[in-house]
Amino acid sequence: MFGRFILSFAVAVGAISSANAQLIPAGSVDIGTVTTADSSVQTADGWAVSGSGSDIWGTWDQFHYLHFNRTADVTVTCLVNDFTGSDEAWRKGGIMFRNNIGEGRSAHSMIQVTGWGVSHQSRLNDNSYTVSVHDNYPVSNIWLRLVKEDSTITSFIKRDGEFDFMQYHSVEVEFVDSFSVGIAVTSHDNNVLATLDVSHLEISDVVYSSSSSPTEIGDTGDSVIVQQVREGVWSVKAAGTDIGGNADSFGFFDTERSGDVTATLHLEKLVRRNNDSKGGLMMRASHAVDAPHVSLLVTAKDGITMFSRATIGGDTVSKNVGVWHEDMELRLVKTGNSVECAYKHSSAPDWYVIGTATAELDSAAVFHVGQAVSSADHGQHSQLTSGVVDVQPAL
Repeated sequence: MFGRFILSFAVAVGAISSANAQLIPAGSVDIGTVTTADSSVQTADGWAVSGSGSDIWGTWDQFHYLHFNRTADVTVTCLVNDFTGSDEAWRKGGIMFRNNIGEGRSAHSMIQVTGWGVSHQSRLNDNSYTVSVHDNYPVSNIWLRLVKEDSTITSFIKRDGEFDFMQYHSVEVEFVDSFSVGIAVTSHDNNVLATLDVSHLEISDVVYSSSSSPTEIGDTGDSVIVQQVREGVWSVKAAGTDIGGNADSFGFFDTERSGDVTATLHLEKLVRRNNDSKGGLMMRASHAVDAPHVSLLVTAKDGITMFSRATIGGDTVSKNVGVWHEDMELRLVKTGNSVECAYKHSSAPDWYVIGTATAELDSAAVFHVGQAVSSADHGQHSQLTSGVVDVQPAL
């Protein structure tokens, strides 16, 4: 049934939402040798795509593909309502961009739900081996988004009801001038169908760009993941080995600033990897691993702690007060190269000043202010939940 074309509509056009009715597929086809009758059925607000096939993996694919033709940058979004039919742990269904619908070895990139979580997988070139990143995540009631901008393919996910998307992964894939986007499904068993039920399928010429731009300082072993989970509340997940010594390894969600400023942050919670995990508020001269900085961080071992490195490559010094780890207000007041560090519990009226540290922050035109997180475990995340860093000119 290689390349078999199927296109079936389950309801009358009048019952289909106007946004859904505007999407006219180029086809609904089997890729590779697929032995079970697959289909794509339009529903009131989306599609039910059923596919068998052994896998989408390695250097060869077997699956069903509801596809739409594209020739430019694109953003594709859908809500996965359910994924049923096959019990295989490696069944897969989600959004795929693909060079060629008639060739099982074609380059592709895909954000998908599996039998146990979410993965972003890609075949970076025609005939090459598939690579992926994956994580435990719900396989229903989850939003998927895949974005092509030039040769960069970026995936985003969020649970239904969450405030905004979280960037999941990004790769470079060379797509031809005319390529396909759509919904791909494989049951991981050629004798069984798996059905992916999606709604709110949207294909847009507007390239989606996340408002967050975190930075990995040093080799942390994993990407920094930032998501706005509620209005004014952010989650920053980062790995890294430490913020300390004469070089750092951590995730930084920061903005550029200049002059004398006061920065405050509401720290809701730090989910630590171990007792040495750190998270909180930092002022830093640059993104270099050995840059001068002054930071007010929480750790499980020492509570609220002031860290500072006065010069490039210098040693880090610290002072801790051993209190509170959650629901805190942190404040850094910069005057020249001096930074006053203060904190209070959210319910307390007054600030407590730990001390003042000196760091060469004015050596360049700008410095950096933001949330800093190190899990103290290379390649494994800690999660900081906090408000927005509020930066105001110092009085």
